[in-house]
Amino acid sequence: MSVLNKVKSLQRVAALIVLLTLAACDGTAGGRNDVENSMASALSQISPASVLATSPVATSGSFKHPGVLVTRDRLDAVKAQIAANNPVVAHAFDAMKNSVWAAKTYAVQGPPADGRISCDTASTNDHGCKAELRDATAAYTQSLMWYLTGDQTYADNAIAIMNAYSSKLTGGHGGTNGPLQSAWAAEIWPAAAEIIRYTASGWSPDDAKAFATMLTTQYLPSITGENGAGKNGNWKLSMIDGMFGIAVFTDDRSLFDSAVALWKRWVPAYYYNADLDGNAPVTFPGGPGSSHAGGFSWNGQTVFNSAVSGVTQETCRDTQHVGLAIAATFNAAETAYIQGTDLYTVEQQRLTTALEFLSTLLRGVRNTSQIAYTDVPADLLGSLCSGSSAPNTDKFVPVLKGTMVRAYNAYAIRNKVDLPETNAHVMDDIIPFAIPDDGHNVQWEVLTHGGWGATNAQ
Repeated sequence: MSVLNKVKSLQRVAALIVLLTLAACDGTAGGRNDVENSMASALSQISPASVLATSPVATSGSFKHPGVLVTRDRLDAVKAQIAANNPVVAHAFDAMKNSVWAAKTYAVQGPPADGRISCDTASTNDHGCKAELRDATAAYTQSLMWYLTGDQTYADNAIAIMNAYSSKLTGGHGGTNGPLQSAWAAEIWPAAAEIIRYTASGWSPDDAKAFATMLTTQYLPSITGENGAGKNGNWKLSMIDGMFGIAVFTDDRSLFDSAVALWKRWVPAYYYNADLDGNAPVTFPGGPGSSHAGGFSWNGQTVFNSAVSGVTQETCRDTQHVGLAIAATFNAAETAYIQGTDLYTVEQQRLTTALEFLSTLLRGVRNTSQIAYTDVPADLLGSLCSGSSAPNTDKFVPVLKGTMVRAYNAYAIRNKVDLPETNAHVMDDIIPFAIPDDGHNVQWEVLTHGGWGATNAQ
């Protein structure tokens, strides 16, 4: 994609933000002059020079810190864009700043007094699970707020949350959803810890060491080994992402290498590509969905050809879970890239095809329900979800998730891959309408990786 086209894409976003802001203020889009004046002010912050890429991170023998999802260079670039009042960044920053996770009065909610966390399918019988995800999300949000504002209160809040867990969580994660719950939290904690440990003051070396010990004793056992085998693929992909973060924070090269190998094994088995895979998806014992019966291991996707190239193992379940898998896939790839391992290029054909296929299905979607079944597009009837159980044959659940942004930044902006459908979905749907942080592993992507300039900063 040319620099000019990148600028035009950002201009579309700025226009959307201006219109949405005006509508939110007085219930209308305002007069023509007001719109034009506001848009001109917003667009003046965007120039071709702001989207030029720099060199990728060089491979080194040690880990780069902070180095989970973001680096100091990238955070500095975010700060610069906020200071320049870039409309995309300013809007994303305000959303984060005004969230419950960024409250200066945020009070840690867990872990439970007995030191263990447990929940069952669909997070029922919740014993500290939702509280854990709220606290992990708050720790990451507060760490970002600390770096972007310089206000020590935020760093102190993040430290207090992390210390509460490292001192009180002793019983690990139980219940049928325990391993998945552990993965979701493990994806978030290291990102917060990296920022605080390597950019802030106030976290003692002993406390940071205790937090690292907690990650390796209370989380790692639940996300390694056979955990996640045979489950829907978002489970293992989330576990792999968690492994990457823990490896970086604990400087564990062996764990990092294991995560790389698992990513390379599970990604081809989750994302089908007709040119690479022929007329059947990649499978292996214990792979995505392998514990499910017969042809329904792909949740009703039984046709594999060029018409559905890019379909995932969970597309015919609901795209809510696909969004979680996408977030995990690209969170892991971004952390690996920061550390000098380019997984993006390894599976570029497979993953860009999947992004384009899913983006086509999700154009214009505003739904956030996991049970809102809708008809498969007419041109895919008989190809997509035709093996689903009645009455859901030829139906799927499109869900708008606040992800794909990190993936788009990596491929379209950094590597100049033309992704028109993904561009349209990101610019017209995700940035203006998706919840910027809807929990689990979807965290503030527009703010940190929104293709707004200095896009390759590491």
